[in-house]
Amino acid sequence: MAPRTQNGRSDRPSWDERLSNSRRWPTTAVLCGLVVVVAAIDLATGVGSQTIQVSGLAALVAAMLCTTGQVVVVGMFYTAAVAVVYTSELAASGAPTMIASTGGSIVAGIACVLLCQSRWEREKLLARVRFTAEAAQRTLLRELPLHTDDAVVDGLYMSSARDALIGGDIYEVLPTPYGTRVLIGDVRGKGLPAIHAGAAVLTSFREGAYHQPSLLGVCTQMEQALLRHNRYTRDTGDGERFVTALVLQLEPEGRAELVGCGHTTPFSLDGGKAAEIWLADPGLPLGLGDLAGQARTTQELRFPAGERMVLCTDGVTEARDAKGDFYPLAERLSTWADLPSPELVEQLRLDLMRHTGDRQSDDAAILVVRRNGPFDAERPDRGPVPDGRPSTGGRI
Repeated sequence: MAPRTQNGRSDRPSWDERLSNSRRWPTTAVLCGLVVVVAAIDLATGVGSQTIQVSGLAALVAAMLCTTGQVVVVGMFYTAAVAVVYTSELAASGAPTMIASTGGSIVAGIACVLLCQSRWEREKLLARVRFTAEAAQRTLLRELPLHTDDAVVDGLYMSSARDALIGGDIYEVLPTPYGTRVLIGDVRGKGLPAIHAGAAVLTSFREGAYHQPSLLGVCTQMEQALLRHNRYTRDTGDGERFVTALVLQLEPEGRAELVGCGHTTPFSLDGGKAAEIWLADPGLPLGLGDLAGQARTTQELRFPAGERMVLCTDGVTEARDAKGDFYPLAERLSTWADLPSPELVEQLRLDLMRHTGDRQSDDAAILVVRRNGPFDAERPDRGPVPDGRPSTGGRI
């Protein structure tokens, strides 16, 4: 059994680490080969050329790219090559010169081993820090796809911050006593303040989705949480935030409810086409609800089993190319509407990166919600189309 550390993890390298180390051996072989080639050139060019000293760079490169053991191998090749070259030149250079050169190569090899060991320790520390950071970020946003009894939700999340998994966009999919509830949102601003505001809304949604009978009640709870957060940030000087959001609830008999909070409109995928779902009440973002002249409303949709709905943030619809043109999401969705959800998401990811030149200026999130169950073949229109009967609700 592998020895264990205090935190329960094995001291032995993981399979991924061993695989990564094995992939460094071709590099090691190339460096050793270069040492041999340089030594051959030195021997072929005659006495006093000392070209072999150049091969010391191989050990330095190994220290930057390879493991400690592999650096030792390269260092041994280098030292042996120096010894062979100077042995052949012994008559001209003399024993003291050979001993000094060989000793110098040994010292250089030891220095490269120590350099590699230091680099290796920093890499392991960085890997632990990244693992911890990823775990913390995944606590806030769970990894897609997400599954409930009512739906399968595939999607993508692209943070505009380098080396960050999350940013100011949020999403969640929860099974609740009232059916599956889906949230997608976009926090105004970027950086840690936006993440903190998003966390306040997301945490409130996870609690309210289980206990609030209506979507309007869920939105009320999220807004109150954001207002409390804004009161705190006013005292700390971070500034107030508002959050655009779209909340979806899957209901029995192939129906669904939507509440818009100033968010980008969703799309339905039907018959190889994508259609934008008109929202009778787009609503104001969370945090600005008190400015509205009327109460928020819920909107009912037909969303039968087998159909799909696409929710996204404005980081997708407002992504620009080098000419300043917006990303044509509706056109792309129509082109790939017949693809399975995972393939559709991957096509969107690659195409969005091509469109922006892999220079994403804003966080981007897409959710593809597919309702579980047999396909409803009796419905002639085959699409989650708004029925134009928004229901009123309490003021937020």
